[in-house]
Amino acid sequence: MKYVNPDRKPYPFCPGCTHGTILDAINDALDKVGADPKRTVLVSDIGCVGLADKYFDVHTFHGLHGRSFTYACGVKLANPELQVFVVVGDGGCGIGGHHLINAARRNIGIKVVCFNNFNFGMTGGEHSVTTPNLGKTHTTPEGNIERPFDLCSLALASNATFVARKTAFDKDLSDILAEAFKHDGFAFIDVLELCTAYFMPLNEFKKSSLEKMIESSGLKLGILKDEKLTEYSKGLRTAWPAERAPSKIPKGTGAKFKPNLKEGYYSVVLAGSAGMKIVSAATNFARAGLNCGLYATQQDDYPVTVQTGHSVSEIKFSPHPIHYAGIEEPNAVLLVSGDGLRVVKKTLDKLTDKDIVIKTKDVPLETKAKVYEIDTADRTLGLSKSNVMAAAIGLLLFVTEIMPPASYKAVIEAIPKEKIRDENMRAYEAAEKIAVATSVREK
Repeated sequence: MKYVNPDRKPYPFCPGCTHGTILDAINDALDKVGADPKRTVLVSDIGCVGLADKYFDVHTFHGLHGRSFTYACGVKLANPELQVFVVVGDGGCGIGGHHLINAARRNIGIKVVCFNNFNFGMTGGEHSVTTPNLGKTHTTPEGNIERPFDLCSLALASNATFVARKTAFDKDLSDILAEAFKHDGFAFIDVLELCTAYFMPLNEFKKSSLEKMIESSGLKLGILKDEKLTEYSKGLRTAWPAERAPSKIPKGTGAKFKPNLKEGYYSVVLAGSAGMKIVSAATNFARAGLNCGLYATQQDDYPVTVQTGHSVSEIKFSPHPIHYAGIEEPNAVLLVSGDGLRVVKKTLDKLTDKDIVIKTKDVPLETKAKVYEIDTADRTLGLSKSNVMAAAIGLLLFVTEIMPPASYKAVIEAIPKEKIRDENMRAYEAAEKIAVATSVREK
């Protein structure tokens, strides 16, 4: 055998189990299509058939129950040239039904071979989504009252481009599997078989019983569908070629200002309360970065209640594309309320004397970072709950000069609503006033 290593046999299945018959048919099918073992990947999950991977001399991936489809899709998307096939039981098809449906819908070129013996064989003979009506299992001892899934109909309804049904006893099983392996797209093969440990003795079920069930249920055997359609991973690369002209600046923006941030990242956490326009201010901050040709990411966090509790935004800038938006240790924290303090306290503990905190005077805080305060009680500043974070952003730019404060001012001046624009402009002017008062000058 070219793909199943004969030195590792016999298979570990129960006497009379047809899992081994199907695995041998898979071996023959791979041989018929001339699959390169070094470019072939077997994906399995929990279940008796999940024991099969160590018997194959191909790449293997063994994962969680019902998730074999997702692993296989990931492998195929990473390298469309690989032959990727899944061995899974009817239990796995039930548990991972959503994954199965969407792999079929997308036409991702994996080949799914379902070892369908109408129950969970490994874990004690419980009923599965394919257990026939009135079928006895250890969880349906009086007979299954549910209607079973016709997995082929499910695959067809999901627009799978190749669907077939066979039994483990069919002489042409390897031929049908070979057709599936040759198919350029998603393929699903439902192989009906026998579980000698549980389903057979509980139901006095044998090969002739399987044949009668197929006939009485009107199930069709053979290839039920074979449609040519662009395989997803290849279509994806056509739509999104690997080599594209690099964008020097984020799409839809023009670099009107020059940043002082030349390399690495500058990360800022903005923390306050609901209703303080934290997210809106953060968005304007990010736009200021875009105005300088920087890349920017924004992550927002607030309770489900939205109108109460904290409101936090994380902004990250870089002259290079940002592939991870998370912030472990920020360069600056802008803090304007007690709600915000409660959420970012652990983050504040990580700050060093090289970092900056800009906070409102009413928020008590001990930190190693350099602290700048905004006195919201100073009426000459014209600050309120809704624009104090905008002032904190402005002050940060005057203090650090990671980008010209004018880039932020330009964003404010472009705000279409006059009331909001004026409110933010007052905040910008307040920031400039505070900067002057603390001997910080814009250069």
